[in-house]
Amino acid sequence: MLFVLASCGSSTRSFVRIVNASPDAGTIDVTINGNKIVSALAYGAGSNYFTIGPGTNIDFKIDTHGTVALSFPTKITLLDKTYYTIAAVGIVGDPTHIPLPIPSTFTILQTTDDHTAPGSTDVKIRVLQLDPYSDATNPNPVDAFITPPATPLNNTAPNFSNLTFQSPASWVSVVVPADGNLEIRVAPAGSSDPDGLNIPGWDSQTVLFKAGQVRTYVLLNNPAGTPFPNQTLMLNDLN
Repeated sequence: MLFVLASCGSSTRSFVRIVNASPDAGTIDVTINGNKIVSALAYGAGSNYFTIGPGTNIDFKIDTHGTVALSFPTKITLLDKTYYTIAAVGIVGDPTHIPLPIPSTFTILQTTDDHTAPGSTDVKIRVLQLDPYSDATNPNPVDAFITPPATPLNNTAPNFSNLTFQSPASWVSVVVPADGNLEIRVAPAGSSDPDGLNIPGWDSQTVLFKAGQVRTYVLLNNPAGTPFPNQTLMLNDLN
């Protein structure tokens, strides 16, 4: 759902999209400055970009609708003519869980998106690790590789090294093959056998790219656990 919250005729504007990356949040509603701009966004989904006026100390609130409901108000800052992804991350938890309460780690991750075009033969990709069950107390860092399909990963340098939960976002540029096909694969960080330890649920399989595109690839937990305990989301940043 796309909303525009900028004054008519205003030349200042920011661009924001929302991602629901909290596996126990259920659907989420997002309110900015008292205006509900996203309703019932499902887990593992992202909104389109919407436009609001930039500023500091902007009221931002997420309401969750999982088994345990949570209202999470905070403040954000948005700069003029800048694109952002704001993700609901962590777990809502359950203070009434028996035998022990499950503490909440719910928060937001705000990243600045890169909407500059890559080289004329390239696609620009970043990988975000947003699985809350791989966190500071259980980091399980991973490496991510972007290659043509079926390319051996062993003895290949990863495009992203030591990704942990909410790792700082960055992009890499990759030359798009003649057929456009690339694959994003993930393995435990520093593995001497990434081919044998490739994480199936975080494997993009074959994706058709075009030169000039910018994409964000999000690593998520899979609450259902099947067919794998992990899942992914591909977000279109540009083109």
